[in-house]
Amino acid sequence: MRKVFFLTLIIFATFIFAYNYTFYDLGIAHQISKIEDKPLLIYFSSPSCVYCKKFENEVLTSEDFQQILRASYVFAKINPNTQKTTFMSEEFTNMELFSAFGVRGTPTFVFLYMDSGITSIPGYMSLEDFKKALMYILKVTFENYKESFQTYSKQKDFCLGKSKIIKVSKEDFDLVKEMDKNSVELKEIKDKIDIYKTYLTNSREIADKLFEKGVLRILLLED
Repeated sequence: MRKVFFLTLIIFATFIFAYNYTFYDLGIAHQISKIEDKPLLIYFSSPSCVYCKKFENEVLTSEDFQQILRASYVFAKINPNTQKTTFMSEEFTNMELFSAFGVRGTPTFVFLYMDSGITSIPGYMSLEDFKKALMYILKVTFENYKESFQTYSKQKDFCLGKSKIIKVSKEDFDLVKEMDKNSVELKEIKDKIDIYKTYLTNSREIADKLFEKGVLRILLLED
């Protein structure tokens, strides 16, 4: 009985704290990040990496950390295997992506915005430092922030970027709906709104109401 109870606790904890919005295909993640106008955070990992497990257990489990990711980033995890993807019009295996990005050890975190690199972080960062790094990159990317990370890290600031209504084609609308687990299509507002989700709608009225409620990303289907 004790063993069964212990296993139940492990399963329950995994269910509660797992990050369910991870992409494992870099090509798809990159497309989604461009449609949603979010930075792409690529997490290069390996099964035997001790500090990768530390990141996943101590940082990625944080509700605050997950909310920043959900609201303002697209998060992709790449392991060194033979899975193939098409990224920026070229075909790669995941193993080849390690070489393409110059990854020499894990964990390594690479930040892209649209088709351009922002920065990379090799190695483990504590929860508080990583949260600050995520917000700092948002400020640099979207607000043209000029101060150093060391200066910003000392400030009591919380940044998720600005709310945006983005007009999208039917093709992009359907791709996000199918591939982004953090997205939901909304035809009317009835339930409580989760501002960290990406909402899809064909109604300008609904899009405006979501914007007023503080939702960070609203994708509006073009007429």
